[in-house]
Amino acid sequence: MPQIAQSFNIKFPLAVVWRMLADVERVVTCMPGAALTQPPEGGKIAGEMWVKLGPIVAAFAGEGELAMNDATYTGTIRGQGMDRKNNSRVRAEVEFKASDEGAATRVDIAVDFSLTGTLAQFSRGALVEEIARRLGAEFARNLEARLAAAGAPVPAGQPAEAKTGEALNAGALAFAMIRDWIKGFFARLFGRREGGS
Repeated sequence: MPQIAQSFNIKFPLAVVWRMLADVERVVTCMPGAALTQPPEGGKIAGEMWVKLGPIVAAFAGEGELAMNDATYTGTIRGQGMDRKNNSRVRAEVEFKASDEGAATRVDIAVDFSLTGTLAQFSRGALVEEIARRLGAEFARNLEARLAAAGAPVPAGQPAEAKTGEALNAGALAFAMIRDWIKGFFARLFGRREGGS
């Protein structure tokens, strides 16, 4: 299966970040395009992920299992989902670790995934890695914003506010990646010319 590894820092202490990561109903609202379809129970989670790739909009519905180790600040998520409209399936295993960085927390994530069906053509190469990197950065920003807001806790048994916003626009992320690459290319090109003149 393809593998993706990335890290990001959250500007809050480890204990605070870990509590948030353990609150599935709240943390899922930080992931663009994701929502729970029912409250988690005993580590079991059920949800949906909307992804837009140009004219294609996929809605993966599936189930997973979350396990967290409070002693080592590590966890795993294993799950699978299916988009019936495009006949695509995804299976993934996510391992994550939170580390104390003083006033901040470092989160390391490793993802093994497989994608079959119509959307499998988008699961290869640098494109998916860059989309994952940008998605991780957006998740980190949303998580920090939620922690900074320090809103009232969600009552037991009641789902957090439903995230019914826009799908994850992978096409827009890919376009932004290409735009940044082109800008960087010309910056390097003209930088070399100026340095050589």
